[in-house]
Amino acid sequence: MEKKLIKQLALPLSFRNVKNHSNFIINKVNEVALSLIDEFKDIKKFKKKFDFPVLILYGPSGSGKTHLAHIYKEITDAKFIKKFSNENLNQAKLGKSFIFDNFDKAECLNENLFIHFFNEILFNLGSLLIITSKPPNEINFGLTDLESRIRSCISTKIELPDDEFLFSILVKELSDKKIFLNDKLCLYIIKRIKRNYKSISHFTQALDIISLEEKRKITLKQIKEVLNSLEVKT
Repeated sequence: MEKKLIKQLALPLSFRNVKNHSNFIINKVNEVALSLIDEFKDIKKFKKKFDFPVLILYGPSGSGKTHLAHIYKEITDAKFIKKFSNENLNQAKLGKSFIFDNFDKAECLNENLFIHFFNEILFNLGSLLIITSKPPNEINFGLTDLESRIRSCISTKIELPDDEFLFSILVKELSDKKIFLNDKLCLYIIKRIKRNYKSISHFTQALDIISLEEKRKITLKQIKEVLNSLEVKT
């Protein structure tokens, strides 16, 4: 009889990563952005307060802008835009809300058309969330009117997480996967991992596979191996 495998192979199952209000960790680096997004629950009130129903979130990759965008989508039923089109303009006329991701990297943006889109957002009941890695004053536009309008919108920066926040995220991600490490090991990880959400997510996913395969307590050696495999800083 063939020798039975000791390891139970971790099947490459795909689980939905739900990004919503209930699983968002609030911290000083994102609390202002979250409070502004919450105000979109009343578009008319938002317009009276800020003039334009537009919010610009900017900051480095991995700072949590996408999670905040999904919370905004949950509130406004917004549609993600990666390449702007006439269809988006027509939808804006109907009061639809939008999330323009990677706005500073948008290819061949028709600025004249986008101004019309901006006006439809303003005059109807829709709204717009713009996500960018650059602050508004560093994005170059060909049209002065568009540049002026974008810079007139309220904007807020999302910073990368500090140690305390990173620790909270790590513990939550591990807990969701039924992996429990002591504080010493968690501190060891956050001192060596890249300071963003993606790195934490990739790390916990890799550790989860090991946990499912080995079916025993995670060791420091395994943690080091995962860190090295992800090419995080040492």
